[in-house]
Amino acid sequence: MKRQAFRFSFLIICMISLLLITACAGRGNMQTEDPLSRVTAPAPTVEFEENEVLRKPEYLGDPEEYSAATDPVSPPDTPNTQEPPSEDEEKRISFVAVGDNIIHSAIMEDAARHAADGEEYNFNYIYDNVRDVIKGADVAFVNQETLFGGKQLGYYGFPNFNGPQEAGDALVKTGFDIVCIANNHMCDMRDAGFIGTVEYWREQPVTLIGGYLNQDDYENIRVHEKNGIKIALLAYTYDPYTTNGMKFTASSGLVTPIYNEDVIRRHVAAAKKLGDIVIVNMHWGTDSSFTVTADQKKYAQLLADCGVDVIIGEHPHVLQPMQWITGENGGKTLLTYSIGNFLSTQYNDYFMVGGMLSFDIVKDSDGTRIEKPLLIPTVTYYDVNRSNLSIYFLEKFTAELCSSHGCNAHGATSLEKMRKYVTNAIPNEFLPDTFQ
Repeated sequence: MKRQAFRFSFLIICMISLLLITACAGRGNMQTEDPLSRVTAPAPTVEFEENEVLRKPEYLGDPEEYSAATDPVSPPDTPNTQEPPSEDEEKRISFVAVGDNIIHSAIMEDAARHAADGEEYNFNYIYDNVRDVIKGADVAFVNQETLFGGKQLGYYGFPNFNGPQEAGDALVKTGFDIVCIANNHMCDMRDAGFIGTVEYWREQPVTLIGGYLNQDDYENIRVHEKNGIKIALLAYTYDPYTTNGMKFTASSGLVTPIYNEDVIRRHVAAAKKLGDIVIVNMHWGTDSSFTVTADQKKYAQLLADCGVDVIIGEHPHVLQPMQWITGENGGKTLLTYSIGNFLSTQYNDYFMVGGMLSFDIVKDSDGTRIEKPLLIPTVTYYDVNRSNLSIYFLEKFTAELCSSHGCNAHGATSLEKMRKYVTNAIPNEFLPDTFQ
């Protein structure tokens, strides 16, 4: 019995000794082992290291400490799986243009009646019926034939215009992107009125053409870019000194952009280097005449020969013919001799009918071209008091509106007469189906 107790005690002692030896050996190995050999996660990838460098640790608040704590790691060279845009991919933008926007005294008076909430003038309502189309175009152009030189000069209608700048604000709100001020009334308020007008428009989110403060400014071709298409823009007027008789002072350096062969050839050559397409605004022809003059025909052909893509004509205040003409190198130019008035309170019905020129500009591997040209007829309405103005598309102008139009006091009008002003001037190929 004693012997069995001894054997059992000996066995217990051996087992305890073995356990102590194993524990000591393990402790010795932990002291000499490389700590990294105990990391069970996979080794950091390049992406992991890059993320650790680029992401600022939360515990580092000092930027200098952060910079010192991280070494820059170059990102790995990874293949670009996104294909670059094709040079052959078609780009297309829509363009609309309207003619003379003239702020007569009656329009100012009506805008004052429509003012509210502390406003002095509000012209916005005039464009309500056409605003969606103008805003919907990628690029919209207007010929503004009234100075906005500032209130300090006083407000005047015909024959020497200066309108409230609120009228310009309304054009911006309506969605116009390009504003032209090259016309025979640009000197009406002499130097101060012109400078004030240019300064006003240059503060607006539009491209201003036709107004130049010096010769260098005149030689600086304006380019309006939209959706990757560059439109080079030029604007000229006939010599206003022969009609209105106003001039800038010789020492001012201000430029009246009067067209002649030399300046057109020089400017168009420069514009073609800057733009994918060249559009020229021409203030020309005879006031109140449906007949195209020899001067208009001469300069239209010159512009086509120089390679201009589109000619937008104004000044006669009525619609004149629209056509394609061919330049000396075989290129096609879209020509409008006059797209008439957009806004005015002139007396006769033929002054009320104008046109919104519409076309697409398309750019692809074959070059840049004009497609889908259209002349959409418009009519300006005012009542017997030359008030309550609004611009309509003629196809939506009703017989009731026609019969109540204030122009009836200067000769009875009708929808049929108004439509004739359109169809007599514009070929069917350029008119909406409702005018065929």
